[in-house]
Amino acid sequence: MQIERSSEPEAFTAFERKGWGASIDGYERHFGRVTSQSAQATLDAARVTRGCRVLDVCAGHGVLAAAAAARGATVCGLDFTEEVVAVARRNVPGVEFRQGDAQDLPYPDGSFDAVLCGYGVIHVPEPDRALSEMCRVVKRGGRVAVSVWERPGPTNGFGLLYGAVREHGRVDVPLPHGPDFFQFSDPERLRAALSGAGLVDIETSVVVQAWTFEAAGDFLDAIMQGAVRARALLEAQDPRALSAIRAAVEQGTAGFAREGDGYHVPMPALVGSGAKA
Repeated sequence: MQIERSSEPEAFTAFERKGWGASIDGYERHFGRVTSQSAQATLDAARVTRGCRVLDVCAGHGVLAAAAAARGATVCGLDFTEEVVAVARRNVPGVEFRQGDAQDLPYPDGSFDAVLCGYGVIHVPEPDRALSEMCRVVKRGGRVAVSVWERPGPTNGFGLLYGAVREHGRVDVPLPHGPDFFQFSDPERLRAALSGAGLVDIETSVVVQAWTFEAAGDFLDAIMQGAVRARALLEAQDPRALSAIRAAVEQGTAGFAREGDGYHVPMPALVGSGAKA
């Protein structure tokens, strides 16, 4: 499988680093409510148990690190943005977090029993390098587990969002080129990527999860406050196009209403894992 890389990695990295430095609080407040739903499945896929030494790559605000620590694991976390690392340290004070590059992990070969990466490999300019690094630092027989979003479709939130942009706006806006956000969003492609990194005994599973909101307009507000690439895509739209996109997203969100219980927007994930031979 040919994994897509950024054609301008330095610019893309700077864009992502700046974006996450500004958005981590919004991400924690909004996306954290849905990404936390796949935490236990990710830990299960990596066989995380008491006493394991675990690395959480692209740790974000610390969801996986906290869940692994709660199982009795000894956890290290890494993220590339200073502001994000500060939030993770605040949230999970018993875990060692450091700033670093997922594509060049600052750990010796075979340092960990398990390596986790929650929704992070889709945010680096060279995902194949990041996956290979995760394989390098896990011990033989240890497992690497990653989560990604399922491909956009008519019955999930990303399908609603990007469908509205394609219909009412532009997707070819001037942003630093990043790898396809959804290139690992099919089980076959995720398996191929993990295999290409050197992993065996590969497993994939779908995690059914939903993002809940009180009002139909809250979905787009959450994207604007907690995302990086999607927010930049929306901010680059003509004002009239953005207004039409917002209306379409609100209309679509209304279809996920539950009587007396707000809006439950499906945001399914894939978890893939493999062992180091």
